[in-house]
Amino acid sequence: MNFLIQLSENDKRILIAIGILLILLFVIVGYIGLLVERIMKHQAKRAGTMMHDVVAAKVITNEKDFKKFGKKKNNRLFVKQSLIPMCILSVALLIYIIYGAITHNWLLQIFDYKTEGFGTLFFVWDFNDPSIYIEFFGMRIIGKWPPLISTPHWMAEAWASYIIVPCLFVGGIWYLVDVQAHIARAFRLRKLAKTVFNPTLDDVGPMSPLNNNNQNNNGNNMNNPNPPNLNG
Repeated sequence: MNFLIQLSENDKRILIAIGILLILLFVIVGYIGLLVERIMKHQAKRAGTMMHDVVAAKVITNEKDFKKFGKKKNNRLFVKQSLIPMCILSVALLIYIIYGAITHNWLLQIFDYKTEGFGTLFFVWDFNDPSIYIEFFGMRIIGKWPPLISTPHWMAEAWASYIIVPCLFVGGIWYLVDVQAHIARAFRLRKLAKTVFNPTLDDVGPMSPLNNNNQNNNGNNMNNPNPPNLNG
């Protein structure tokens, strides 16, 4: 408490601002983590779905073939899912080539805020202004809001950036999600290969010897095959 009393009003405002920023950062990171976890779970379940029929029909009966076929299916699905984001990224590259061929400017600054960049559509503040920084417990931090140096404005010279930046953003994020999905399915397939064909007493499944014995005793082993649950 004595520490807080000794602080000036400006220092207290800075502490409050830092606290709010940290809370917002934790919230954003938390929501991103939840989104990643949801994607991982959905894609892991999809891995079991795409392998269900071949295991149920006994086309694949061992761990080695399961891994080989699962890897092939997973890679094909990844290529299929990546077609759209790769096309979007290709559009960005094509626009850049067209722009360079027309203007002979191959050093397009796509984030420039003055004339040719996507930044012309946003408010821009000068964070390089030394007057906005103060010393706070030996650290150099922002002490006041930086001056505004640019307001949103449309520039004809920036037409290429207006197309390239959204394409890079959408295509890049989309592709990263597909990569994450591919990794999630790969981990799930590796786990399924061990649990489906190497049953234990902790996870007694339809392919375990105990279950097969019960089915043989009931006379239903051949007539009513019960495939393993690959989605669990």
